Amino acid sequence: MAGLFLTLGDIKAIVFYASLMPVFMDLSVLDVPEILVVMSITIFSVGGVKVTYALFANKVAAYALRIKMENKAKKAAGTLMVCTGSYLIVKA
Repeated sequence: MAGLFLTLGDIKAIVFYASLMPVFMDLSVLDVPEILVVMSITIFSVGGVKVTYALFANKVAAYALRIKMENKAKKAAGTLMVCTGSYLIVKA
């Protein structure tokens, strides 16, 4: 829930929707029920995407813990950093 409220309070998202909303609908003719419908659709779509991301991240984290992937991930990240550093040294 904290992530959902953080997302819904994201200034970038608010500015994005506020700048695009007048392009798609005439805001001067909206009634209160129509405004509530637009707000509900926005909350559902943005919140739904973020909840989906959170659920998938939770599953990936649980899978990584279950197969004891931490040591392998550290080795892979270290190898990638060494290779990147070596490439930059050779390129310079």
